[in-house]
Amino acid sequence: MNIGVYFPDVRPEAGGASSLLKTIQKEIKESKDTKHNYYFLYDGDCSEPLITEINGDKYLNLGFYFRKSLKQKISRKIKLFFKTSYKEINKFNTVAKSFPIDLFWFPYPLEADLDYPYIYTIWDLGHRRTPYFPEVSRSGWTWNEREYVYQKMIYKASYIITGNEEGKKEILESYPIPESKIRISPFPVASFCYGKEVKPNFPISDSYFFYPAQFWPHKNHICILEALKYLRDEKGITPTVFLTGSDKGNKTYIINKISEYKLENQVIFTGFLKDEELKYLYTHATGMIFASLMGPNNMPPIEATYLHCPVIITDLDGHKEQLGNTALYFTGYDYKDLASKMLILLKSKTKRTALIEKEKKLAKQFSKINYFTEIRKIVEEFSLIRNTWGTDFIHL
Repeated sequence: MNIGVYFPDVRPEAGGASSLLKTIQKEIKESKDTKHNYYFLYDGDCSEPLITEINGDKYLNLGFYFRKSLKQKISRKIKLFFKTSYKEINKFNTVAKSFPIDLFWFPYPLEADLDYPYIYTIWDLGHRRTPYFPEVSRSGWTWNEREYVYQKMIYKASYIITGNEEGKKEILESYPIPESKIRISPFPVASFCYGKEVKPNFPISDSYFFYPAQFWPHKNHICILEALKYLRDEKGITPTVFLTGSDKGNKTYIINKISEYKLENQVIFTGFLKDEELKYLYTHATGMIFASLMGPNNMPPIEATYLHCPVIITDLDGHKEQLGNTALYFTGYDYKDLASKMLILLKSKTKRTALIEKEKKLAKQFSKINYFTEIRKIVEEFSLIRNTWGTDFIHL
């Protein structure tokens, strides 16, 4: 069978747009699955080639199909009299017919129009669980838009992938679908964790905390700032926190709060970090604070655990399922609770060491996780289904 793995932003020359994609590519290659062909689909420019192969990875440029109409080729002067547009082409149906693609896999949630079987991945249902956050209700992708997409994609999906039992529970509580459609594939250790580390080109103190998260409201940076203010004012302790991640609309608010709390010397925005630099921050940190108020599972806690970086994390059910007794948990809106957990790592070398020893055991389990394993099981299962019809149906 031909399997199409879709990441709209990946480009062949980049070799992957995210650590998850890089990990998926690596796992597919290491699986040595010769029974099936895997194509990485992306949205490139229509002038780029349809097929590119790099290091054995095959890329299909869906933008290739969006050729300009004749009206767009006429002179600029005459063109003013016409309404120009790209042809209305369904890229997924088109590529499915051309190759053909027997099964699509969307490794993250999106909207797509297609008439062919697909595996749909759900990271979270934050708009259902935490509809009060602006990023899931009215900013960019609104609540109604999210609900429309999930209603459209979930029911028609051949299979649904989620990261843990809590994620499966959220799906079943939110949508009436057969439980048998849902498969659990835990997040893997990101590929950069296996690579080298390089010290970033900015001053780094001997003791610091680290929070890798984009600046969304639900990432709860404010709780960290309030904990820092409390530790300084009430305990006379001034730890440093490095913040990574791009601005999703809430960074200015956080900057203003840093100024208001006079924390400029304690909170450092790192800007963009290379994978090697990110690994360095993990391995040398006093601890990683993961203050997110949205689950059910996330990749940074896995990365921190694998790299033996103590984790302080919100007490969501999904996080507890993910990390068990290897992390320090705090109530997400309680900055004093967070501060108390930071103090443990700052003051007690014995407790910090004990936490790392627990992490080492869990890290061994994480290292055995292969995200692609469950997908491969689905592919083998679906191949029996696919065997019930011939190629004539592909071209209908």
